[in-house]
Amino acid sequence: MPLRDHNWQPAYDSESRALIREFYLPALRRSVRYDRATGYFSASILVHVAQGLEALAARDGRMRLIVGCTLDEPEVAAIRRGEELHSQVAAKVRTLPLPLQHAADQDALELLSWMIAKNLLQVRLAIPCDSNRHPVATSQIFHAKGGVFTDEEGDRLAFNGSINESLSGWSGNWESFHVFCSWEASPHVAPEAQRFETLWKDQAQRCRVLGVEEAVRDRLLEFLPPNDEAPKQLVQYRIANEAEEVAESEPTADAWKCNGAPQEQPSPEPAETPETPPPPQWAVDWGYFWEAAKRPDGGERVGEATSAITPWPHQIRAFQRMYENWPPKLLIADEVGLGKTIEAGLLLRQAWLAGRAQRVLVLVPKAVLPQWQIELREKFNLNWPIYDGKGLRWYPSPALQGDTERLVSRQQWHEEPCVLVSSHLMRRRDRMAELLEAKPWDLVILDEAHHARRRGAGTGNEAGPNRLLQLMQRLQERTEGLILLTATPMQVHPVEVWDLLNLLDLPPDWHPTAFIEYFEKAAEIKNRIRSILTSSFHYLFISFFYCKKLLFCKILNIFTYSNQLIWMVFYSHFSV
Repeated sequence: MPLRDHNWQPAYDSESRALIREFYLPALRRSVRYDRATGYFSASILVHVAQGLEALAARDGRMRLIVGCTLDEPEVAAIRRGEELHSQVAAKVRTLPLPLQHAADQDALELLSWMIAKNLLQVRLAIPCDSNRHPVATSQIFHAKGGVFTDEEGDRLAFNGSINESLSGWSGNWESFHVFCSWEASPHVAPEAQRFETLWKDQAQRCRVLGVEEAVRDRLLEFLPPNDEAPKQLVQYRIANEAEEVAESEPTADAWKCNGAPQEQPSPEPAETPETPPPPQWAVDWGYFWEAAKRPDGGERVGEATSAITPWPHQIRAFQRMYENWPPKLLIADEVGLGKTIEAGLLLRQAWLAGRAQRVLVLVPKAVLPQWQIELREKFNLNWPIYDGKGLRWYPSPALQGDTERLVSRQQWHEEPCVLVSSHLMRRRDRMAELLEAKPWDLVILDEAHHARRRGAGTGNEAGPNRLLQLMQRLQERTEGLILLTATPMQVHPVEVWDLLNLLDLPPDWHPTAFIEYFEKAAEIKNRIRSILTSSFHYLFISFFYCKKLLFCKILNIFTYSNQLIWMVFYSHFSV
């Protein structure tokens, strides 16, 4: 059936129409090619239009898909250093998390992999660029939302609006788009098709479009049906179609014009083949949460919303400070009990959901490793393994089905994308070397960071940095982000604070001599205050002895004076 034999409306929205049943499926069933440019894509939509895909495949049709791909600053920086754009994008695709929480996710990935393997679907990624075609980081995104259907007679049906190529776009969100028909001589069809071709051929000025089929194939190969079988969704459709052939009987093209009013009242359409029932609301909600953290228009609180905690206001502020200045390099020195682990957990969950932190190393004293693992699992739904020197050990969970331990070599353990390991273990000379030879990390967190210090600090027997500090000084070159956690950054001498801050890429005008002088001057002021207070209290005693009536007056004057001095020192100390 040609495209022009259907009653297309000039515009569609989610208010009064079922977009999949009334637009998507009818267009797909009549087409031999579907060209789509979209900011976001989810494989779940393919399951719900399997009938249309079967019809497309039966006519040797093709679907070409351009999906937005936003690079992070480290990836853009690597490209500026001369690394290939294609390799950076392919590496990003290989590390993107695949949703596998439910059977529907498995079905969607099976269908997607089958389409790619059969060359029914071609995928290319669009990377936003500046005017010189240089990739830019997360501040800009590819936000195109249009498509063109083409049938065997060469007729084209174009649409453009707010809708993404996702299940939430077609059946969950409130969306709207306009439709244009080539047989109605619409001036919008050819430009829409030309825009897609310009993008597909990588000829746009402010966008690079790359084919990464190898990367996609590598990730999806394991989801292919065995023995070259058709995906389950297509098999179910074929069985239903063989049982009952549904003949479509529709009004002629003259009954309704794509961009105009009807010439006469159209006759009612026969009922379409029933589509797959819509997913339950929880699935729609989870799909939204899964993608929300990646969106540049917000989503920074998704990690919190999907965690089993209610953070305190200061924890939220600490998280925002870390997340909004990516990659973060900060020393968090909250007092004991204020929740430094919670602040770090909020950052880890959000950065993992958003794809910013795909390789994470958490260095923790051996005694608190189990506590960290439990906190991440129970509060943030992050079941990351502990490396104990011989193998990886996950927190027991029903999803793991008892498979909670795996022996790994020294050359393999750090290939795990997110891992917790003892800082006591890693500062050993032999272990330090294997960690420094590992691939770079997106984020490293060091708990109880005050253990990284110089020996004999502030004494005549100072012996340089200890092994943990040596490790961190070298590891800072192997990570984009670094978070140091400690309630006691200074144990003995101010230089210990300097050593920790120096791991965080301090400005050039910061140097240890001025840093130490600052604390020495602060100590000098403190000693002066102590001397003044001592003499004041002595004067108070003498006044009380000779004239009790002056007691209240003296106390008031002395403490007013003393408080002024104390405030002046406090203000100067924290306003530097």
